[in-house]
Amino acid sequence: MKGNSGNLLEPNYIEEGNKKILTTTGAFGLLRKGIIENLGLKRSKGFLLRYGWSLGVSNAEEAMLTSTSIEYLINQAAVLHLSTGHIGDVQSERFIEWVDSENIKTISGKGKWMNSFEAQEHLKHHGKSDMPVCHILTGYASGYMSTICKKSLIVKEISCVAKGDPECCFEMKLQEDWGLEIQEELKFYHEINIIEELEYTYEQLLEQRNYIDKVSKFHKKLTESISNGSNLQDIADSTFGLLKIPISIEDLSFQKIVYAGMEEDEYSRLSKELKESLIRKNRKNNKPLPLFKETTRLKTENQERLITPIIVQKKVIGYCTFLYLKETENSSENNIMFIERVANAASLYLLNEKTSFEALEKMKGYFLEQILKGQYSSREEIINRGRYMGVDLETPFYIAAIDYKENGKTAKDSNDYEQILESMAKYLDIQGYKALIGQYEGKIIMLIPELSNILPNMERVLKHIETTHSFYNYKIGISDKAEEIEHVLEHLDESLISLRMSTEKKIIHFKDLGIVGILINSKNVSGIKKIAKQELGPLYKLGEGKQKELLKTLYVFLSNGGKLQQTMDDLSLSMSGLMYRINKIENLINKDLRDSSQSYQLLLILDSLLALGELEI
Repeated sequence: MKGNSGNLLEPNYIEEGNKKILTTTGAFGLLRKGIIENLGLKRSKGFLLRYGWSLGVSNAEEAMLTSTSIEYLINQAAVLHLSTGHIGDVQSERFIEWVDSENIKTISGKGKWMNSFEAQEHLKHHGKSDMPVCHILTGYASGYMSTICKKSLIVKEISCVAKGDPECCFEMKLQEDWGLEIQEELKFYHEINIIEELEYTYEQLLEQRNYIDKVSKFHKKLTESISNGSNLQDIADSTFGLLKIPISIEDLSFQKIVYAGMEEDEYSRLSKELKESLIRKNRKNNKPLPLFKETTRLKTENQERLITPIIVQKKVIGYCTFLYLKETENSSENNIMFIERVANAASLYLLNEKTSFEALEKMKGYFLEQILKGQYSSREEIINRGRYMGVDLETPFYIAAIDYKENGKTAKDSNDYEQILESMAKYLDIQGYKALIGQYEGKIIMLIPELSNILPNMERVLKHIETTHSFYNYKIGISDKAEEIEHVLEHLDESLISLRMSTEKKIIHFKDLGIVGILINSKNVSGIKKIAKQELGPLYKLGEGKQKELLKTLYVFLSNGGKLQQTMDDLSLSMSGLMYRINKIENLINKDLRDSSQSYQLLLILDSLLALGELEI
């Protein structure tokens, strides 16, 4: 037909039925891209499958107008699919069992699509996929074959170029032959009413908005609570009051700091169960408990916990925990934002406390170091400054010297010193003990007021630092009771002497040194050295290694009262090896070690040298 110009053909418009629209793969690729970006991969898959299904049904119905032969129509499937322009070619094979010439009993097939436009467009706009993407092709084949066979036939893509496979391959089976394998795929073919979907989306958005609003108000209340001077117990109580979820704030060993929302017996039972479970699971790592650096769910037989770390200055120092009992509804998934805000509030509080505490402890440490260096002009000035620090220096006190060594090494990490000092100070503060802690000549020094009740509990202090900083070995020397602060250096010497004498015991008091303490305290150092040189002179002339070996053997033998078996065990020597050394010592110093008077004098000399730091055992 000629148009008005005489040269153009007027298009034929179909007034009724489906109209066919021509487009390019590039244009459809952009449309497909927009669908995926707006609906997401999952929902766009359902949309594209249903689009392909509708196209396949339409082509099947059109083909059935020209022929009713199912075999013919099946053979036309590839021709019609190629005509859509969706693929460059297709190869397939089918397995059909007929009831008669017009009815199919069973059918299955497999094949591959070449040059799938969907795979190419997906790679161009979205990059590599982690699942097959030829949804229109799959829907088309399923719709076409289901229509002409009058049975529900489902085609499934099993490999795809868009996900890195060499070819786009598919399989076809009757729906009932797929079994459970196809159930998830079938959901994509069920069209959801757009109004219902919009309503569902609106409800989700409304629920999410309400949730965010609740979290925001919760966060505001916590922040106001911190600003108003609330402590950790107030934070826990406030959180439980708002959320009705039992909560605890614990240290890295899951030891209680505060909790709210349950009875103490129940809390203790659940904490014990949790720690036992973690220890069992972590036994292979040779560590008692794991360190959690992000929000984590933990389950045991009777509870579920949602825990999140409390981080201060980039370091995990404890945990906030929501506890869910088995009989209660588990909603930990929705409470992550709440628990993380509780942890933030706890971090702010603890950072403030840590800053104030560290400032005060540094002042105390500096004050003690000034006392030890004699930088105050009068006793009154020291006592007045002590009152400012919260320590009464008018009353009797003791000096404790603490040494720490890593596997026999003498070098110490300054960062470790700060951490040990901080750990000790916090422990004393929690226990309500008053003391001054500082550093002197590589040792940690404590000035302990008698009224502070620390001295009877020094073993607990030692156990605490051994637990929190287990990579060091610790020893403590404690002075006699001091009455006057101006004589502090004398008592510092006593604590250092006691420290050097702590060869077997981890804690030794100066008063337990007996006559050795009196000798050293008398300042008769030159006389002790002179006697030692006279009595042990030949041993000093040996090489350093041999000298140390024989002096240690002599000291252990005398300390054990001349008991050979005990000395063998302590030195890990054979009887012949021990006897050889004893005989050599006796010959060198011309002494009979079995003579009680001579052995006592020698042990006294060795103890004195040990106390002076002239000898190491």
